Amino acid sequence: MDIKGLILWVGFAVICAVIYLVSRRMKNQIEENGIETTGVISRIEDVGGSDEIALHYYARYRIEDGEEVEGVLSNPRSGLEVGQQVRLKYHPKHHANARLIG
Repeated sequence: MDIKGLILWVGFAVICAVIYLVSRRMKNQIEENGIETTGVISRIEDVGGSDEIALHYYARYRIEDGEEVEGVLSNPRSGLEVGQQVRLKYHPKHHANARLIG
């Protein structure tokens, strides 16, 4: 492997590490300081390719000021259906980031 290839791999590894750390920090902030509410599964999107299934789950919920938000669930579980009511916590600053609870 030449030096360009090595630099590209190192750059890729650094980007992956940053994404992981930001994601982990967001998760911890929601768990520690998240605001609990009730929401409804609003949509489920298949973002996978033709030979894989990768689903993103979204929920609609009201935040403290009464605004309705559609946020992505970072920890969905199997069996969720559109229209299903769920308990969740959303990030106090980034309202569209939520996690299921209970």
